[in-house]
Amino acid sequence: MASMKMSSFKVLCFIAIIVAVFTQKAVATSKTHHLNWTVENKRVTRNCATVDIPTVNGRFPGPTIEVNEGDTLVIKVTNKQQYPVTLHWHGIKQFRTNYADGPAHITQCPIQPNKSYIYEFTLNDQRGTFFWHAHINWMRSTVHGALIVHPKKKAPYGAVAGEIPIIMGEFFGLHPNVVELGFINTLAPVENRTTLASTINGFPGPFFNCSSATKVYKVKKGKTYLLRIIDAALNSDHYFAVANHSVTVVAADGNYLKPFKTSYVPMSPGQTTDVLIKFDKPCGRYYFGMNAGPVPAVGAPPPFVPAVSIFQYEGADSTTSPVVPVFPDRFNLAPLNAYHAKLKNLNRYHLPRKVDKSFLYVVGISSVNCIPSENCTRKIAGTMQNMTFDDPVGTSILEAYASGAKGVYTTDFPAQPPSLNVNTTRPDPHYLAGNRGTRLRELKFGSVVQVVLQNFFAFGVLDHPFHLHGHDFYVVGQNYGVYDPVQSPKTFNLKDPPLFNTIGVPNGGWVALRFKANNPGVWLLHCHFERHKSWGMHQVFITRNGVGKSQTLPGPKHPLPKCT
Repeated sequence: MASMKMSSFKVLCFIAIIVAVFTQKAVATSKTHHLNWTVENKRVTRNCATVDIPTVNGRFPGPTIEVNEGDTLVIKVTNKQQYPVTLHWHGIKQFRTNYADGPAHITQCPIQPNKSYIYEFTLNDQRGTFFWHAHINWMRSTVHGALIVHPKKKAPYGAVAGEIPIIMGEFFGLHPNVVELGFINTLAPVENRTTLASTINGFPGPFFNCSSATKVYKVKKGKTYLLRIIDAALNSDHYFAVANHSVTVVAADGNYLKPFKTSYVPMSPGQTTDVLIKFDKPCGRYYFGMNAGPVPAVGAPPPFVPAVSIFQYEGADSTTSPVVPVFPDRFNLAPLNAYHAKLKNLNRYHLPRKVDKSFLYVVGISSVNCIPSENCTRKIAGTMQNMTFDDPVGTSILEAYASGAKGVYTTDFPAQPPSLNVNTTRPDPHYLAGNRGTRLRELKFGSVVQVVLQNFFAFGVLDHPFHLHGHDFYVVGQNYGVYDPVQSPKTFNLKDPPLFNTIGVPNGGWVALRFKANNPGVWLLHCHFERHKSWGMHQVFITRNGVGKSQTLPGPKHPLPKCT
């Protein structure tokens, strides 16, 4: 008996040693990255316009962050330009680090000029392509950059010869915050005069004026590369394409997809897509880039000039004119619908079947009364449930929630719209005049939440790319027309729905999202068209603390900025 006990003791000791070795190895491979960033102005010329724009460390786009899953980032941000600023780490869940999320007046007061704030968070259980950007006013137009998280385990798509981050953006002829001012009290006329160029990694390409500099990316014939595509633009959807080449979509918003081939990739602001491309065409030079995405014929914006760069095969004649990509017809929704039908996850995730809380939110554009400081009578506003969201003044919602401050917000945001008689083809009298306030919704920790976002006809038919902070969500359904609570759920994909953090509410249609409220804190849900966000098309969820330390939001890791 004693021998058996001794033998068991030795086995347990051996197991303990093995666990300790593997634990030490895991700890050793996780790193903490300390970065010092300065938000500062830099004079930049694009498309014949020279503008002083806000940048990070003088770069446009800003620095690329490249880390491994499990690493920690500690980023000191010092504001050396004239406007308050915050930074958001788009797609990063910020589990129990809500104070590092970044949306101004939602989780923090902005960093005032000549002040600093430290963002600290760990990249646990996430991998793939993300990005960071300013989250105040329109500064993300130039204050943005790639955030790449390499996985602990080998990616399911295998090895590649190289990786190329591609950031789609836009360049204004004025400081982006000045452009925003033209939108606050008007419908849209300013942007069309001042949006001078779309950009690929900061450059418009040869189809724009004064654009002699076209970036060239050298590639090897017969090799497969991973393109990490990021849509950091503000106010338009896009199509991405490579001349004469197809791509294989393998991930979106940091989540793996069942691979499929396509000749184009629809993108909305806030989305990321990973694609494989094999350079197996005749040795040469091929344009790749972005064109305007799908829009309805009603209320369509002016013609759009594609922004492009060049893939050049090794050995190709550098004087050869590149082949131009063919983009889908932007006034035909069929290519968009065909693409969305192919989006399936790899069944690596567990879709919650039982829904605890169900919300139907109607989203669109209305008009609301102005407050005295706005110097107007009524103004155009983005609305959810026919209400535009007023950000608090002098504090943030998270700080008010944590301190128990009264009078900052209410928790009575409606679960259902004021009218289920939603019109998607002409102005709806129920949604012409909206209200305003700071109303939000509280969630129980661990509850499964389903949100149906219903688009309605406002001043034309528009889509709305919605982004949820702190979570990924399953897109279980979407369609055109009006959501039917009885019939529409019968069309849901409950087998392999894709996971996103940003998804478009279709033109005159609806989308159904499902997520688990397992991240304590304050989380913003908003349209990622910056003009709609400026108009108040957003709402806030507060997920209350659960049980124990792992389900409780701790205080901030670093002193928070003051609002003034």
